[in-house]
Order: sequence, then structure tokens, then C-alpha cells
Amino acid sequence: MSARYSNSPALRLRIGESRLRTTLYYALCLICVYAIWLLYTRGYAVLVVLLILLLTGLLWLLRRDPLVAVELRWRQGIWTLEHAGVRRVIVPTRRSTATPWVIYLAFSDLSAGRGGHLWLYADCASRDQLRRLRVRLTLDR
Repeated sequence: MSARYSNSPALRLRIGESRLRTTLYYALCLICVYAIWLLYTRGYAVLVVLLILLLTGLLWLLRRDPLVAVELRWRQGIWTLEHAGVRRVIVPTRRSTATPWVIYLAFSDLSAGRGGHLWLYADCASRDQLRRLRVRLTLDR
């Protein structure tokens, strides 16, 4: 084991439900309804019907967080994502960023050869685990 990782604690972050994400989702729904109402009052009835169909489908896809129960792990320099018994080795990219209320983790999936991302809100895991993740992302830069 290299000296860089010899004293670093392992990270095991299980993503849970987030009230913040749910609140943002409902805010997006209200904004969409308001925008459609404004278009309707201006006389764009055909456009409103088309947008209702489109927005209904898009908001339906966003209703549930697909990341719940995903486990993000870091141990001795190796990042992994585990979901439903499938473990994938990933490499975080430089596009990843961390703020006090949300962490955006952009990564490359080594097994599939494509990229992906995670949105981790401040209330989807314990504060200690999110702090460890922020520190780990800072150190990996």
C-alpha cells in the first residue's frame, strides 16, 4: 500500500432518500405548471397541449431517485459503486464538485467504458460520510 493511502479511512456511503431532492422536484413541478399557465393565458393552446404531454413524461421519469440504495465505496485508492449486487469500478473526474448542500460526482465507469454522475444531497447520507466524501474528492484532485 502506498503512503498516500496508508492512513486514509475507507469510505462506505449508502445513498438514501432525500427531502431536499423531493422539495426541488415539487418546486420544478410548480414552475412547469406556472409556465404552462402563462402560455395558456397568452393564447398558445396547441403549444400548451404538446408541452403538457412532454412535461408529463419528463416529470414522471424524474419522480423517483434511481440512486436510492446505491453504495459508493472508496478503499485504498479504488472507487466502486454497488447496486443490486453489481459492483462497478469507477474513476471520479475533475468535473466533480462539492458544496455544503450538494455533491456532484462525475465519473468514468471502467467496466462499461462510459461516464456517469451522482447527485448527493446533504440529507441523503450521514454528515460524517458526506464530509469524508468531500475530503476524499479534494485529495484526489
